[in-house]
Amino acid sequence: MKALAVLAFLLGVLALLPHTADISQEDASYRAVAVNYAVYRNEVFRYVYGRRGISGDIPLASLNMPESWRALRAWRARVDAGRCYVYGEASPQEIAAVRRLFQGSFALGMADSGRLVPVLGNVIAVPGFIPNGCLVSVTEVD
Repeated sequence: MKALAVLAFLLGVLALLPHTADISQEDASYRAVAVNYAVYRNEVFRYVYGRRGISGDIPLASLNMPESWRALRAWRARVDAGRCYVYGEASPQEIAAVRRLFQGSFALGMADSGRLVPVLGNVIAVPGFIPNGCLVSVTEVD
């Protein structure tokens, strides 16, 4: 009888543990793109904040990326009019994964007709060099 009680207890504990196998391969792919973007974005911001007054495109070669990092998308970065834009093509699901990773940041979304979507509070303008549908992160650098 004690053996059955111990077995029931262990089965209960196992039921409470998170199952990593429950994450679909598709969701894992979206999360991988989100983390890839986050690493790139962090490095761009570190580069920009270390060099006040810069303007224009920021080439990947000028960033101090981790040795094992490989771009999963063609991420780009540019400083324009006192703002740093980190952007690139991504699916709506990938954009949603990035927003979840950054906990719904107001300065992160999708470029749509010259603005950042979703609009949470003030409208954030997106310059014309960023194509519609791109994932975009904006921060002021001046």
